[in-house]
This record gives sequence, structure tokens and C-alpha cells, in this order.
Amino acid sequence: MDTIEQIFDNIGRAITSLAAVIFVMLMTISGMIFFSHTLFIEVFPSNMQAWEKLLATWLMALGWEFTVLITTCNTRHINKNIPIIMAVASGIIVLFFIQAFDGTQAWLVICQRWFVGILAATINYIYAELFYAKWQERQLNRELPNKLHERDRQVNELDRALHELHVSLDETQRDLYQTTSHLNETQKELHQLKAYKQQVERELTCPHCKVVQESYGTLQAHKGHCAMNERRRKIT
Repeated sequence: MDTIEQIFDNIGRAITSLAAVIFVMLMTISGMIFFSHTLFIEVFPSNMQAWEKLLATWLMALGWEFTVLITTCNTRHINKNIPIIMAVASGIIVLFFIQAFDGTQAWLVICQRWFVGILAATINYIYAELFYAKWQERQLNRELPNKLHERDRQVNELDRALHELHVSLDETQRDLYQTTSHLNETQKELHQLKAYKQQVERELTCPHCKVVQESYGTLQAHKGHCAMNERRRKIT
């Protein structure tokens, strides 16, 4: 069962591969070259040398068909309508080759010839478009590993930058913690200084007039002649 599936997978890959598209496209172009050569050899001047006429018609046929192929496969560089015009011209060549414009034939024969001409032009255009699409897919598949490598490199750079940010954040948090600790200690010392100042002010405050003195000696001298103290003495 696995062998049969593998065979079908190989057939599917072969049919959908670029090689299959190129193979069928080359067969179509080869047939179209004979059509073009036959038309050119009929319209080229009869006074040409036989070898000149033969060589010129073959070169023109090859040049024309490869122009159709290259033009259609490079539609991104030209107007989108040009490949359609080239395919229509290629179909007209086929119509001339199979004498589709001969009105003496039966209508059924003329319809068949027109169908063959349109079919040949359509096949030519479709396979050229399909070749371009498969070629783009092939290029994309080739570039995919490089793109993945570039994406991995960008991800690694982002990871490294993120790691550096985490390190910087840790350092900032550590500095912030130290600053906060220092600030708390400073606030504690400031609170102690305020409490000590309040205590000193209380000790240097005259109990009679409640005026804060500059020192203990000044406080003792002030108590001796404090007006409030003398008044109380008088009252007493």
C-alpha cells in the first residue's frame, strides 16, 4: 500500500513539477515553429535563393515563437495585454496554416479549423503563464531557506536585545532598591533628627513664657528674670 501511494506521489510531483510544464510547453512551441515556418515560407519573396528563404523562414519562426514565450513569461515587465496580443497573433498563424479562412470549405470543417487555431493559441498562452507561475514558485522555494535563515538571525538579534533589556532592567531594579533603601534610611535619620530637635526645643523652652532659648545657660539666665516668672512670684 505504501509503495502504491509512493508511486502516485511521484506521479503527482512529476505532473505538477516545472519540468512537466517545460516539456509540454516545448512540444507546443515546436509544433508552432512548424506552423510559423510554413506561413513565412509562403509569404516570403519567391526571388530569394532557396537556402536563403529556408534559413530566413526557420530563423523567423524560431524568433517569433521564442518572442511569444519570452514575452509571456516576463509579463511583470510589460503591459498585461501584450501577451494576449501575442497569443492571438500566434493563433492567427495557426489559422492561416490550416486554411481556416477558406470559405469554399464546409462550415463544419471551418469551425473545426477555427477551434484548432484558438485551442493552439490558448495552449500556448496558458503554458507560458503556467511556466512563469511555476518558475516564481521555484524561485520562492529556493529563497525560502535564505529567508528562514535571515528570520532566524533577526529572531536571535531580538532575543539578544531582549536579554540585554532584562539585564538592564535587573540593574535598574537593583539600583532602585538601593536608592529606596538609602532614602528610607535618610528619612529615618531625618525623623530622628526632628524628634531630637523637638526634644531639645522642649528642654530649651521657658516653662513660664514658653519662649525657646538658644542654650541651657541662656535658659537658666532667662528663668531668673522672666517677666512671667516675676509676675507669678508677685501673685504668689
